[in-house]
This record gives sequence, structure tokens and C-alpha cells, in this order.
Amino acid sequence: MVDKGLILRSPYLQWLLAQLLPRLREWPVGEWPNILGKVQAAEFDRFERIGIIAAVVISAWFLRPAANAETSVPFVFLSQLVLSVPLLLVLAGPFFLRRIRRCLEAEAKKLHDGKANTSQERN
Repeated sequence: MVDKGLILRSPYLQWLLAQLLPRLREWPVGEWPNILGKVQAAEFDRFERIGIIAAVVISAWFLRPAANAETSVPFVFLSQLVLSVPLLLVLAGPFFLRRIRRCLEAEAKKLHDGKANTSQERN
């Protein structure tokens, strides 16, 4: 994902992550690299896998070269490469964001359950 040191050193990256992932604000910034590492190791659920596969298929369909194109092969390759990045970001990005938010939600629930259990043990 992102380098541990970069998260801890860059206030701009911290702000961006806090805006994209509001649940991340529940932990101190020093714990963000560990939490994001757990999120990165999490599996995709069925809906996310199907969505990513569909996004790749749709972007490949959009980027297929014309049958009668008389342009050079390297130009077609480079143009498809340049166009595929934003297209995949738009089509597949929401599924990656969904996985990150789903895993952060699960980690936050674990955090709150752990705090609730320790406070109940004290009483």
C-alpha cells in the first residue's frame, strides 16, 4: 500500500487518507500503517471479485482496437495503456475502496468490542 514512513511523515497524505477513509480517524496516526497492512491482507468478498472482473472485461471491451485500424502496433499499445489506467480506476476503484472500508469497519468493531470488554471487567 503506502510506505509506513510516508504515512507518518506526510500530513497531506494523512489528510487524504482521513478524507477517503473516515473510520481511520478512530486510531492514532502511529497505528495507521499497521491497520492498513491488515486491510491490505484481507480477502475480497464475492461481490468485490465479480465487480473487479467485470471492470476488467468492460475496460478491455472499450479499449479493443478497431478492426480496420491502420495505425502502428506500438501506438495502439501505448494509447491503450494510457487510457486503461483511468478507466480501470473509475470502474474497479470503487470495489477496492469498498474492501478497504469494509475491513476498517471490522477492525473498528474489534477495537470497540475490546474496549467494552476491558471496561466491563473493571466494573
